[in-house]
Amino acid sequence: MTADSASMQDDQPLILVIDDDPISRRLIRFWMEKEGYAVAEATNGQEGLEMFQKTMPDIILLDFMMPVMDGLEFCEAFRQLQASTGIPSSKNTELSQETLLLRQELVAYQQAEDLLTKIARTPILMITAREDDESVTKAFTAGATDFITKPIHWTILRQRVRHLIYQAKLYQRLEATNVQLQRLAALDPLTQLANRRVFDLVLERQWRLMLRNQIPLSIIFIDVDFFKNYNDTYGHQAGDHCLFEVAQAIASQVKRPTDLVARYGGEEIIVILPDTPSAGAQLLGENIIEQVRSLQIPHQSSLVSPIITVSLGVASVEADCATSPEKFVALADCALYEAKARGRNQMVAKVWDQD
Repeated sequence: MTADSASMQDDQPLILVIDDDPISRRLIRFWMEKEGYAVAEATNGQEGLEMFQKTMPDIILLDFMMPVMDGLEFCEAFRQLQASTGIPSSKNTELSQETLLLRQELVAYQQAEDLLTKIARTPILMITAREDDESVTKAFTAGATDFITKPIHWTILRQRVRHLIYQAKLYQRLEATNVQLQRLAALDPLTQLANRRVFDLVLERQWRLMLRNQIPLSIIFIDVDFFKNYNDTYGHQAGDHCLFEVAQAIASQVKRPTDLVARYGGEEIIVILPDTPSAGAQLLGENIIEQVRSLQIPHQSSLVSPIITVSLGVASVEADCATSPEKFVALADCALYEAKARGRNQMVAKVWDQD
């Protein structure tokens, strides 16, 4: 079986054997394939690195002594490969959780996360003829997960490989679960928009960027008109479906990856628009109003329209403004209240006045 074909079988664990001795490789392949594993081979550490990136095996069986690049040098190069993946470190947790909500960056983040998890959790079983303490210490210090001595006892090798693969897959499942939990913690389950917590984090960050880069910032506060009446008339299940449709209609009009659409609370949705003056925010607001109207969701108990509509409050601020994010949101809320007072199904825009 070739390395390419082996890597295609997702349900069959793949072992990468790195050894310059063709007889050893042949024997290991025989015993591992007998256990149901797929096997890829490399003749030295350098070739092994290339084969790893090509096949992404579940475990590496690594000879200690080889030409070109020996086992210890391979482990060092392997650590450098892990460091060069460019994954956000743990100290960047806030940014990475925010990035999960920037839609166009999500795929790249997940791919990078998967690669880091695979590299970090791929066990290395060192195979060596040396049993002295110094060699064993060097092997573990270099990054080996475990070691086995030559001549190989095949029953021991089989049990070590089985245990290390199981342990690695368990760690990978835990990592994947952790990433999924972080993603769920950032989303509102009903609308599938960002939740209030993420909104607060992103607004704080965008506020700092506005001040630092001297750029405008706008937000749009959106409320579904007479939504309580809708729930009372059609039931809460229909209300949930309606809110989801409206949320997705709003999100469809927000194109840039740096913008954020979040559920603020109840039937209120809020949009953050970095580097956007009032005119640009109002244009987007008109598009949102029309997009929601185009859904043609019947609303017989509305006092403004026979279909679902929304009211919008737009707030914009310039870079030299001395106010705070909290007062900025309050300004948008004030504009929304005014839009409702004027009869709903419309937009009111305000720009923060320094005076």
